[in-house]
Amino acid sequence: MISKQDLERILARENNGPSVFSLFLDLSVNSDNKRTHRVFLNQRRAQFDELDSERWNQPREEVGQAFQRVDQWLEDEFSEENKGAVIYTELGGDWFEAMQFPVAVANRLVIADRPAVGPLAQVLESYHHHGVVLLDRERVRILSVYLGTLLDEIEVHGEPYPGPHDVQAGGYSQRRYQRRKLEEMRQFFKEFSKEIEEFDRSYRPDDLIILGTDENVAKFREFLPEPLQAKIAYTGAMSVGEPASEILARIEPHVQAEREREGREVLQLLRDRVQQDYLATTGLQGTLTALQEGKVDTLVIGRDLDHEGARCTRCGFVFARTIEECPYDGAATEGGIDAVEEVIRLAEAQGSQVEFVEQAEVEDMDGVGALLRF
Repeated sequence: MISKQDLERILARENNGPSVFSLFLDLSVNSDNKRTHRVFLNQRRAQFDELDSERWNQPREEVGQAFQRVDQWLEDEFSEENKGAVIYTELGGDWFEAMQFPVAVANRLVIADRPAVGPLAQVLESYHHHGVVLLDRERVRILSVYLGTLLDEIEVHGEPYPGPHDVQAGGYSQRRYQRRKLEEMRQFFKEFSKEIEEFDRSYRPDDLIILGTDENVAKFREFLPEPLQAKIAYTGAMSVGEPASEILARIEPHVQAEREREGREVLQLLRDRVQQDYLATTGLQGTLTALQEGKVDTLVIGRDLDHEGARCTRCGFVFARTIEECPYDGAATEGGIDAVEEVIRLAEAQGSQVEFVEQAEVEDMDGVGALLRF
């Protein structure tokens, strides 16, 4: 399963000389239960077959070899349950790396001096890692869920509360029995709380979802330490014995609603700050400048945004428009730079929070804006 560590590793990879072939594939099935990525691959392959083999950065023979490596990986390594993949390979070099995941990504091919990371970042930033807790008064199940997929599951049964040694014939009175069951429940919930703390330390979920009867969930929350209570994103009713597939299907609408709520809150904060002219910027050039000055705390960007710019060949400053000369040092610039890729790459490399939203929601900001640190 892909993670932010994969993205960080790709970002940290040094440019060793050969151009990098970055391929993102939508491997989901359509309404006819068919995958259509072959159409995209064949179209791109045909475009390169028509190129002059000496064209800079896109030698036909090396590109053809890259497509062959892609075909071989799809044949040998791709798992049918997944819906998306990113494949990196050097043109004429040895490096080849492929990652597959259970969510779709838009088809895209980029050949550049560095691996393209924008679509991969969009996948990773659009999903949280959830800890899903199902409990009753005797057992707890803890599910690690990411990208809509069950990664791991832990189940713990509580140890029964020791009964008194002076039970007479005829057993407990109703009152004593209820008191004993209440003590058992309290003991179980204390044990379960410790299990959640250990899960949180080991798996580091972004949030927690607590499921059970309303009564059990309410009482269990009392046993959780405040830092874990603050991570609870949703609570609801569900039997602890439900199949994992049913659990994932049931929580998905709530998970999606939470993602949308968070996006709206960040976007509203950005709008408020822009209106107050306080620690915020909008537009591609303003955001690029803030990123290159290390000022960005949170980047807000439209999904699948596309915009070309330029880079100074001397100082490396990136511009959101095509210019011939760098205004800072007078050096020539290189055109055809993917300005959106640069924005995402800079934000991820600096550890900024990245929030992807629908393009229509940031259309008045030219597709991008940022909350600033200073």
